[in-house]
Amino acid sequence: MRHLFVSAALAAFLSVSGPVAGAAPADPAEVTYSASDAAMATAVRAPSGALVGLETYDSPSEAIRAGDMAAFISLAKAGDMDNSDPLAIPHIAVVVDALAAGDLDAARDVLVDVDLALDPAAAFMDAWIYALDGDVDEAVTRHRDLHRNLPGLTADLSLAALLEATGRIEEALAVYESMTPARIEAPEHDFDAKGILFSHVQMVVARRTLLLRLEGRLDEAVEVYQELAAAEPEQAVFYAAAIDSLLTGKGLDNEYLTLDAAFARSVADLSMSLWRQRLIMNAMAGNRLRGLDERRATLDQLALLIDPENDDLRENVVALLASEALFEGAAHVAQSAPDDTSGLQLSAAQSLLFARREDDARLALNSALDLAEEDERLGIVSGAMRIHALMGDETDAVELATQAISLAENPAEAAMTRAVKAEILQQFGRMDESLEFARQARDLDDTHDRRMFLANILGETGEIEEGLQLIRRERLKRPNDPYMLNTLGYFLISHTDDLVEGYKVLFRANALAPNNPYIADSLGWAYFKLGHMDSAERMIEIARRALEPNLHWELEHHIGDIYWYQGREDEAREAWTTALEEFPPYQTAEELRDKLENGLTEPMPERVPLPRVSLDDAETTQRKT
Repeated sequence: MRHLFVSAALAAFLSVSGPVAGAAPADPAEVTYSASDAAMATAVRAPSGALVGLETYDSPSEAIRAGDMAAFISLAKAGDMDNSDPLAIPHIAVVVDALAAGDLDAARDVLVDVDLALDPAAAFMDAWIYALDGDVDEAVTRHRDLHRNLPGLTADLSLAALLEATGRIEEALAVYESMTPARIEAPEHDFDAKGILFSHVQMVVARRTLLLRLEGRLDEAVEVYQELAAAEPEQAVFYAAAIDSLLTGKGLDNEYLTLDAAFARSVADLSMSLWRQRLIMNAMAGNRLRGLDERRATLDQLALLIDPENDDLRENVVALLASEALFEGAAHVAQSAPDDTSGLQLSAAQSLLFARREDDARLALNSALDLAEEDERLGIVSGAMRIHALMGDETDAVELATQAISLAENPAEAAMTRAVKAEILQQFGRMDESLEFARQARDLDDTHDRRMFLANILGETGEIEEGLQLIRRERLKRPNDPYMLNTLGYFLISHTDDLVEGYKVLFRANALAPNNPYIADSLGWAYFKLGHMDSAERMIEIARRALEPNLHWELEHHIGDIYWYQGREDEAREAWTTALEEFPPYQTAEELRDKLENGLTEPMPERVPLPRVSLDDAETTQRKT
């Protein structure tokens, strides 16, 4: 397929280690800030309001992690950049910073000695310089030459954005139509390889239908969206709500792209395509991407310099940093937007809470609720109740959950709000009430996710047989879904005595998804239940390493129990303490406090021989440890 083609130059770009590879590092103490006003608006400041100073960062990479593009660009400009390597991030950063300042000549100067035929990222920037300079025909011509050398749908998406921003709507729609397959197929489960392609199609359809809507062609917009909905019949309630939004405009951006917004979105699309390409290349090699993808973080933050009011892009940057436990940087990016918005304040509140700045988190949370406008209030209230629940504010969380239900306007929203209220009640150990709302959510929106959430609550309330039947019926529909197998296996080892079947199911799940930390933890817990402590420790340590630098209360809880039975009592208490700090549900928190005070009083699980496991009709006898 042509969209998986990787040019030699782009392959070089992908292989460069670090965002400023090839640049001689400058002494931060000898460098002064040198960046556009847009970049300076992102600068991290001390409580006094003064700039923290470039010497704060050991490397430009650290500035990216802090969300400080002013520092990153200043350090990039001070480095010794090799003009023969325009694909290095510093060159792109200098180009984008010049464009953010409106200095097209300076942007061109960076690329003056570049052979654009060999360097696709530079050619991409060059095409947009022509567009921003008003030479749309030349920009379009150059875009049409890009598609063979850029990853994924980048070139076509960028061309469509350019055409929309310059008023050539029919041409933009034609590009989107050419990218929409005649037959749309949804993935069977989260691990299905069709998932990435389907996400591409979803994005194309969303952009195409929104443009049709702006043109007043609602019937065509709905018809296109119904083709997408037909691929996922189980999600009928969700798609009905989405089509209603198309018809009413609720929650949608009702303006055409500007050139700046189109350019910024195209840079973000390039960033996403490069990341997905790395994901695929690593998966084919049997590897899993670990740590922050600094190119993606850098390109997305550069895109924000061009379109700082793009809240969706800003939210993506916040989520990316937070996913790597860079909570201070995530909060800074959220709160350095030109204008406060309820959504960004909500994101800041969550990041600040995880950064252990609870007072600041509460201020941001209150600001989010105060700023919420009518058409966004449901989403803000739903997010706020979760954060209140994590902070242990039972009264506030439950009151907001009740408010959210009253704000729901269609079956999809009604189901979502009831599911969230069930989560809140579960967090505080109010399981009978949680079960009631989980049932209501499933009745309103009978989907896989709703059924599995209900099954989990049934297990916790002692309705074991009903929950198990629900899961077994679902497994028949998804026999090779690792998450489905994980759900069944973990339910069996947690709520029944059938440890043998639970172990077998989890072993198969882990074989299908060997890099998934949650499945590894479940299999580790199965080893624990069968009395194989060394194997249990090995699997859960694998899960912990896979989640680094993030922590999860359940993994810490499990490893603490294992350490205790291995005679490592100090390490056990340390793990339990960490679990208690990672916002566990109320009942688990009570268990952890008891363990910290009294240790484990029950005897270690009896060690039994591990069962034989059949995978792909080949019998495998597990080594006994």
